Amino acid sequence: MKKKFLALLLCLAMALSLSACGGQTTGVMNQVTNTTGSNDDLPVVKWKMASTWGSGNVHFTVDQRFSELVSQLTNGKFQITNYGEGEICAAAAVFDTVQDGTVQCAGDWSGYWAGKDPAFEILSTTMNLFSGLDYYVWFEQGGGIEVAQELYGQYDLVWFPILCHFSESGIRSSKPITSIADLQTMKTRLGGVMAGRVGQKLGFNITTVAASELYESLQRGVIDAGEFSGPNADSTLKLEEVAKYWVEPCWYQSSGNNGVVINKAAWDALPAEYQLAVETAAAACRGENLARYTWLDCTAATRMIEEEGVTVTYMNEDDLATIHETITEVYEEEAAANPNFKMVYDSMKEYCKVVDPYREMLNSGGYGFGFNHEFE
Repeated sequence: MKKKFLALLLCLAMALSLSACGGQTTGVMNQVTNTTGSNDDLPVVKWKMASTWGSGNVHFTVDQRFSELVSQLTNGKFQITNYGEGEICAAAAVFDTVQDGTVQCAGDWSGYWAGKDPAFEILSTTMNLFSGLDYYVWFEQGGGIEVAQELYGQYDLVWFPILCHFSESGIRSSKPITSIADLQTMKTRLGGVMAGRVGQKLGFNITTVAASELYESLQRGVIDAGEFSGPNADSTLKLEEVAKYWVEPCWYQSSGNNGVVINKAAWDALPAEYQLAVETAAAACRGENLARYTWLDCTAATRMIEEEGVTVTYMNEDDLATIHETITEVYEEEAAANPNFKMVYDSMKEYCKVVDPYREMLNSGGYGFGFNHEFE
């Protein structure tokens, strides 16, 4: 069933990459439409774009692609220069750096701002709630972008998602994991405030480690287990070299989103044509990278298992059910205490009420969501 789900998502992701760009089969990676026409009166605008990702990280390439598309859509008049994590500010300072106007925009992952409000986290990832496809459709059709703008707008910021991708790899470790009891004996790097609360309820020993230090921490035994992102992003950190075990499913991050966060005053100062270019570039990135990330993750996962000696294990079903119950408990507790969290969570649940009945029908026999294949 797990393999079947990955196969179905790959097929749909590729189709969606085209639909995001109005069904153009020529491929938006090579061809975009100028949204500003030939109006020579439009000004040259130059922005700086900080990032939560280092310049060698696969996520940073999404920031760069967004900037490239904005330039193409404006005949080169709107230029955004990208700076990797640490070149302008640390990842943790990106939100404030954009908010105070030091830079006009940045590539972000909303979950990093959960310390300001946990509602930010479920804009970027969920536990046992949304897939990457769900996020994509929610943003495009289900009111997700409007909810995000409401939350970011409280901080005088504008935000657009530029990447939706499917479930993360799962926790990578130095010894096999199949149960809650296994995780209770390990020091584990687990991202996310809400996931941390779930881990705390379940007795996990959660340790904070920066992504840039994850390889060394696993290598030196500072931690026994940890997570970063999908298989391809994990491979850019070479985690398969120091963590030969990989446990599924990735209950703590069933999908992920990256975005571009923009200073509200800088946004308001843009001509309407350039605002449209930003929105169009963001939509194109979402479509492109839904397919791109799925493909890269599939190829990276196969390489890790078949060539690099990684062993995949699975959480036992009883413990997985306990984890899922704890997730719901944590979400409901936060929704009861936090109006912003409730706003985002309620929107997601309303989306699920529309989608889930048909999803259940399509899941029968693999139809609609894809098949597993056994080729010679």
